[in-house]
Amino acid sequence: MIDEKIEITLDVEVMGANLKRFRKAKGLSREEFAYRIGVSSRIIADYEDGFKKPSLPTFYKISVILG
Repeated sequence: MIDEKIEITLDVEVMGANLKRFRKAKGLSREEFAYRIGVSSRIIADYEDGFKKPSLPTFYKISVILG
């Protein structure tokens, strides 16, 4: 059970790091990215820092914007 929690945590952290990398590669600030997705820049920070994971509809919007 503990190993599964660690694996999920690492996956969220990796996803957040990748999200930040792709956002920056597109030349988007957190504020602009958040505006395009329809969330606050604080939520984007939480995604990128691995504290939260986006809902499926939000994840879809992210994938469309980042290509």
